[in-house]
Amino acid sequence: MTQRLRILDTTLRDGDQTAGFSFSAEQKVRLAQLLDTCGVDCIEAGFPCSSDIEYSVCKDIVKKGLHADIAVMSRCLNGDIVRSAEVFSEISDPDKAVLHLTIPVSDVLIRIKLHKTRKEILSVIEDSVRTAKELTRKIEIGFEDATRADRRFLASCCHTAVAAGASAVNIADTTGSVLPEKMSELIRFLVREIPAFSDRSVLLSIHCHNDCGLALANTLAAVRAGALQVEVTAAGLGERCGNTPLEELAYALSIHSDFYSVATGLHKEHLAELCRTLFSYCGTDFSPLKPVTGWNSDSHASGLHQQGLCADSFSYIANPVESYGMVHRRYVLNRHSGKNGLLAAVNNLTSGALTLSEKDAGILLAEIKAFTYEETGITDLCTLLYKHKLINYKPIMPGAVKIKYEDGLYTVSVSTSQLAADGSADTVESAVIEAVRKITSLDLSYNTVSCSRYILPETGGGKTRVYAEIDSAGKRYVVSASAKNEAEALVCCLFDTVNSIYASQ
Repeated sequence: MTQRLRILDTTLRDGDQTAGFSFSAEQKVRLAQLLDTCGVDCIEAGFPCSSDIEYSVCKDIVKKGLHADIAVMSRCLNGDIVRSAEVFSEISDPDKAVLHLTIPVSDVLIRIKLHKTRKEILSVIEDSVRTAKELTRKIEIGFEDATRADRRFLASCCHTAVAAGASAVNIADTTGSVLPEKMSELIRFLVREIPAFSDRSVLLSIHCHNDCGLALANTLAAVRAGALQVEVTAAGLGERCGNTPLEELAYALSIHSDFYSVATGLHKEHLAELCRTLFSYCGTDFSPLKPVTGWNSDSHASGLHQQGLCADSFSYIANPVESYGMVHRRYVLNRHSGKNGLLAAVNNLTSGALTLSEKDAGILLAEIKAFTYEETGITDLCTLLYKHKLINYKPIMPGAVKIKYEDGLYTVSVSTSQLAADGSADTVESAVIEAVRKITSLDLSYNTVSCSRYILPETGGGKTRVYAEIDSAGKRYVVSASAKNEAEALVCCLFDTVNSIYASQ
């Protein structure tokens, strides 16, 4: 029988605690709206007692009247519980208010943080849940460091919370150190020990950190063992190495829905906008190798892989991330590529107008394999096709790029062999776009830009790789390029797009 799996997203609370990141009030409200669009069941808005600003933004989110439940976190202190519950004073539907209490239950944290005995902890749990129950209708209590707690004591904590009126109990792998097999054993033990978990009158929830890279695996193990709520963050943000990523969980469950026998209310087509917005707020870029959101998720350079994909995409992709609105598939051409990848790339470039002969494909592939750089860009491919008289269009080659910053504006000068233009804007990306627009007279805009910076060991010099989604005339182009800095790499990406447009006409 398929069970409904509840999704609690804590991007705005645990994700906001990521070292080096912090969302503004306006950003948290916008992310809450996007999370609601994605269909999560509960949005944890924050920790109201941590600051006056946090209290205020939690109230703002509550007043938005979103479809999802809204949770706020509170320590098990009467003053904090009362103050946190006040956040819900203007909620339109009291049944959507969730007060999320938190308390350590491992011996090490009980001793270090609270200086209490186990017996005292049980008393605090009972009193806190009862106090909260008088103020809000839904009470979740989260047991911090539960996976390192004594198992029998953890069961006692669960019994106490359920008897006091908790509607959900959350088991946290706070240090991200438990193994999936151990997680399964623990959840099955709790389901056996606590009747309210087995009859599902109280939700058993799971919150996994990713210190060992096992957050998603542990979350799925818990679901398989009987947990009916999972706590996640968009892109896996959170303390230290983060939490279970929302989009990766959605992806895994969509592939293995029969195995886990659960269904969610997630709308996967909206996850891309959420993640892109989140990345722009964080001011950082995530690894191109990251599942679902990484630029390489559906990209292939190996000739063997390209051959299989051209015949059937299922050969090497279990579930295309394009269906999640994420990055589009790319056939990357380099020394590892084969004829099928080249034919697919040429077909995409010319919109099917050019069919390469076996001889021409062999000549082009030999030249591509002789290149020393990591990827043959569209401009490089156009140059080869023009060189061998396979297309009549001579590609535009980007030249020098100069950047100046003054009075809050970036001015970027871009030149080609024939033309030059300046663009000015408050970001380098926008200034580059403006300059290239002037040169080409094409309507160009970027949807996403991501950068990776690295050092070349042979020279010690720096290099920047840019991944970009460029929009023009209702079509999206997915391109990447490397250069000395972000502006030069983005210029290369833009001219890849320009040359792609012209070559297909």
